[in-house]
Amino acid sequence: MGFIRGFLAPFRGGIYVARRGLWTYLILPVLLDLALGVAALYGAQHYLRQEAFVAEPLAHNPVIGWLILIGLTLLAGAVIFLVFQPLLLAVFADRLCGRVEKNEKGIAVEAPFFASTGLAIVHGLLKLVLYAIALVIGLALTAVTGVGSLVGVGLAALFLAYDGFDYPLARRGASFGAKWSYLMRHPAQTIGFGMGATLLYLVPFAFLVAPPFAAVGATLAFLDAEAKAARKGVPAAGGQMAEKKPAEKKAEKPTAEPVPPAGAGAGTTT
Repeated sequence: MGFIRGFLAPFRGGIYVARRGLWTYLILPVLLDLALGVAALYGAQHYLRQEAFVAEPLAHNPVIGWLILIGLTLLAGAVIFLVFQPLLLAVFADRLCGRVEKNEKGIAVEAPFFASTGLAIVHGLLKLVLYAIALVIGLALTAVTGVGSLVGVGLAALFLAYDGFDYPLARRGASFGAKWSYLMRHPAQTIGFGMGATLLYLVPFAFLVAPPFAAVGATLAFLDAEAKAARKGVPAAGGQMAEKKPAEKKAEKPTAEPVPPAGAGAGTTT
């Protein structure tokens, strides 16, 4: 059940945005995505042109050189785009997720602005460090064993799951470690969400709206899991105990007063 909920969550987020008419929340993010994509491709090709392994083929064999340049530019541009896109759209996705929580619960959990912003920056930097480590591991495994591509896809799916559930968890003040702990406590949901989000990114041009869709889907999945935890009374994300309605006290039956024996208390006649 958790795997299916996680796998369908990114697509569920897109359906939710369409049915609730929340497209206005996506206009500016899409424009920023386009600007980021253009900047990433331009920066990648400008850097690659200066490298010998690209410059020499361009000079001596233009056809091969251009094929190498285009391929590496697309690959490098995609990596840059996927790394910086969540950071660029964080504020807009958070607003959208807040609207979703308000629609579903009547109120949105809010964290103090400056504190949440500071934590978001710190967590974003820590996440970039993990991205770099994962990239090094993937390249090393590719060179040594040839399975680096599969490991890279798996790690990318895991990071997509983190990016999605980061929004509802951050709104509840979860620490960087607590966010990863939540993902580990829900392995089926995490794996399913990572696979679903990866599949969504593979749809042509869906990468422009995939992060908001995934964020909305993760928020809905989180609220479902939170409601289930509340019914069981288990600890919720962030270490707080899920709310549970207090049990009603059973009405106590009135204790019958002892009946005095006949004649007790009655005056005696003389």
